[in-house]
Amino acid sequence: MEQSLRRFARRILLVHLALLVLLLGVVFFATWGVYRSARDQAFEQAQKQQNLLGSEAASGLKGYYDSIFSDLELLRPINPDDEDTEDRIPVDETGVATGRNLSPLLAMQLNGRVAHLFRVDKGGKYDIRPFGKQATIPTVQELVERNHAWIDSLDKPTISPLEQFDDKQNDVVRGFILIGIPVRPALRRGYVLVASVSARATARRFFEDVSRVSNSTALLIDDNHTIIAASNSNLIGRRINATTDPQVSAAVSSLAAQGDNGAERLTRPFAIGQEHFAPALLTNQPVTVLDKQWTVIITSPLSNVDAVIRQLFGKALFWALFVALSMTAILVSTAVQLISNRARNERERHELLEKELKQAREIQLAWLPQKRPQTESLDIATVNHPASRISGDFYNWFDLPGGRTAVVIGDVTGHGMAAAFLMATTQLLVRNTLPQTMDPGRCLEEINRQLCTQVFNGQFVTLQILILDPQNERVEVGTAGHPPPLIGDGYSFQPLQLEPNLVLGVEKQSTYATETFDLSSTSTFVLYTDGVLDAEAPDGDRFGLTRFRESFAGRTDSAQGLVDATLAAIDAFRGRRPLADDLTLVAVQLQLGTAPAATAEFRHPAGLPA
Repeated sequence: MEQSLRRFARRILLVHLALLVLLLGVVFFATWGVYRSARDQAFEQAQKQQNLLGSEAASGLKGYYDSIFSDLELLRPINPDDEDTEDRIPVDETGVATGRNLSPLLAMQLNGRVAHLFRVDKGGKYDIRPFGKQATIPTVQELVERNHAWIDSLDKPTISPLEQFDDKQNDVVRGFILIGIPVRPALRRGYVLVASVSARATARRFFEDVSRVSNSTALLIDDNHTIIAASNSNLIGRRINATTDPQVSAAVSSLAAQGDNGAERLTRPFAIGQEHFAPALLTNQPVTVLDKQWTVIITSPLSNVDAVIRQLFGKALFWALFVALSMTAILVSTAVQLISNRARNERERHELLEKELKQAREIQLAWLPQKRPQTESLDIATVNHPASRISGDFYNWFDLPGGRTAVVIGDVTGHGMAAAFLMATTQLLVRNTLPQTMDPGRCLEEINRQLCTQVFNGQFVTLQILILDPQNERVEVGTAGHPPPLIGDGYSFQPLQLEPNLVLGVEKQSTYATETFDLSSTSTFVLYTDGVLDAEAPDGDRFGLTRFRESFAGRTDSAQGLVDATLAAIDAFRGRRPLADDLTLVAVQLQLGTAPAATAEFRHPAGLPA
């Protein structure tokens, strides 16, 4: 029962464990799907927000530089060749508007948007004419000296690359971008109107609001990937290329290829110059200023996105764990209930089976003679140990007319209930047939014929019948596939030499002979089933015939002493190892010359039907 219950419990636990694993897998993938979906949505939302910020910054930058350019255009004299002169302000050769002095007014209008505003004559010696108040670092002279080649090359309005100057007084580096408009009046040599725009001022104007949104960083890069304005002033002047950080360089290149509203995720920390950044989301917004193509890049830490979904994911994880724990509790409870119910049912079935087996064993023992004969010429001792609760072995003895005694031993294949039923059938056939035939061989033939007419699922019987005749000092033996009995002469025991015959219940036409042997005055017979020889030691060794014969050597004082000695030897040999087959022993001792006179009276042994 315990083994069956363990198998059932193991099966239930495995099934429930598989269901639990499946449930946890479904919960995990569902939670992971919610997380991924929420994260993707958060990224999409962050990308839209950054694109909006970038678009606003780009529009502001374009309008800012376009307004500076428009104001500078007002300082240009009317060119007679221009078709559209309606909005031009006439100026003289010195650049001062005729009729009204607009130059100071325009200088004031540009104040705050440009750091420097001046005119430079082209070619040879430079005639620098500043307008209004100028920034002191750098000076106009420094700007012109560093950019004179660029100024001389101008043939159309354009924007210079970023120029950086050290502000040693404040220990900072300042960057400036120049806007140049070449002017070629007909009455004098050409000159260039130049305005400088501070990178820091540009960043403060357009990127401060961006940097306050979720710790974002805004960058303005030119077509050479040089940062010309940034919310972090330490980044101005840095060039983004593979030598600084391949990850950033690849992302910027990819954004440029995507065009408007591109996005890239940098999943590893990165650095631009000396500034280090956590993994971030990058978006871009192209902006065209005059003839230059710039790009506004907005970066925000990926942790911002994770912070958005952390609360949602926390709730989803909580409910996922709640569902998982609830289902686990249900599965565990179900498994415990199933195992408990099965254990209770198994226990009840086991108790019922134990009761039935006990009753069957009691019935079986009732068929076996229990009282030893109390005669001076015959001493019989027996033992029957079933391998399970019910034995397939049987023995019997009973008196026959003429002072004779029949001793029977048999073995049904297998053991248990099926063997017990066949044993009972065979024993009843022997008890009813032998008194009619009075011949062991003929009795075996009749029993075989009747067994072959029944259906016993391939089982068969070995049977041995001895008729002891003390008055005539002989024994008649009939055997059907059973091991020959051992006969002792007071010194040793030897197998009785019998002709082997087929077992009962196999071939209906089988014949069985009766063999007759003389008896000595102290003959001892030992009948046994193969369970005696098949008893196994813990190492698997068989008890065997030699140990069997040696076990009762010298123990011929009584039949019971012989049986006890044999059982003790077998028990010592097998230790705690259970019997592999039913074990039955019958020991018979005769003392000839003291036999009672023959009688025609037939006596039935107690406990058996007539």
